[in-house]
Amino acid sequence: MSTLSRQTVRAYLVGTADTEPTYLRARDIADDLDASPKAVAQYLSQLQDDLTDVSLEQWSRSKSTTWRLEVSES
Repeated sequence: MSTLSRQTVRAYLVGTADTEPTYLRARDIADDLDASPKAVAQYLSQLQDDLTDVSLEQWSRSKSTTWRLEVSES
């Protein structure tokens, strides 16, 4: 398992964002980054208000939280 950092998750989100909304879950990001879903989920919550170039919002909760990601309109 790799060492996960906030910057790694941020870079992943910026690289994944598109003009059309993308819906993600922490476990899917964790699989791509070889990290734990719990660690990714913590960083997603922290980054939600810090990102300026992409929009990240908690979209829905069922068994796990779904996040809506898209390029911010500037």
